[in-house]
Amino acid sequence: MTELYLSIDVEDWFHSHNLWPALDREKWDEYELRVVENTRRILDLLDEYDTKATFFVLGHVAERAPELAGEIEARGHEVASHGYNHELLYEQSETEVRNDLRRSKQLLESQVDQEVIGYRAPSFSITEAAIETLTDLGFEYDSSRFPAPVHDRYGDISVQGSETFTRTESGLTEVQLPLFEWSKVRIPWAGGGYFRFIPYPIFRRGVDRISQHREFVFYLHPWELDPGQPKIRDMNPFYRLRHYRNLEKTEKRFKLLLAEFEWKPIGDAL
Repeated sequence: MTELYLSIDVEDWFHSHNLWPALDREKWDEYELRVVENTRRILDLLDEYDTKATFFVLGHVAERAPELAGEIEARGHEVASHGYNHELLYEQSETEVRNDLRRSKQLLESQVDQEVIGYRAPSFSITEAAIETLTDLGFEYDSSRFPAPVHDRYGDISVQGSETFTRTESGLTEVQLPLFEWSKVRIPWAGGGYFRFIPYPIFRRGVDRISQHREFVFYLHPWELDPGQPKIRDMNPFYRLRHYRNLEKTEKRFKLLLAEFEWKPIGDAL
């Protein structure tokens, strides 16, 4: 079996793009902040199973909860960037993306003692231009490429080969999210909503099968362990299903995943 890497995208419930059409972006600072408690719950679970992970911290979270990144670091985990404003990269200008990435990196590095070398784009909305910008700003790896066959938000970049760890032309390491391949079908199998929708015994077998041949990268959001979060009713039914499905089951499934596999932070591979 190859190595397995655990990552947490530290954003709050109202940062989820599934909810954006029903929420007011200008009111972010007024919404209930639940991410600190939920992230600490994840940290406690990782302590329980003696596991370390990479935490991609959103800049808006770091600004509203300035103690959180330092606590993540103090408990032995890698702190990486999830950008600042959670806007999809391809909906911003190159200047806006650069300013966002620089702002998030500088903010996080002012709160922790480690250099922030990793990045994950909001909703995996990576672009070729962003890869160049990440390299210019001193990042060493990106973990945003998720070549799922159909998704309404994911971006993409060109890489040499299809391995989990590849090098871009700029020299940045790209850490790809896994797909389960069966016959000619490719199914996203990295975590998040896929982890909540796919029955755990099946998901677990998929992790085992994929990791026999390549490194496996898993991701989760703190809000996915929070069935008590505010429920937005006036929204697209499909997006509501994607966001709220099986939240009450996520923690139990996550504990099983921690018990049955050994995980590492992504930065350890570099």
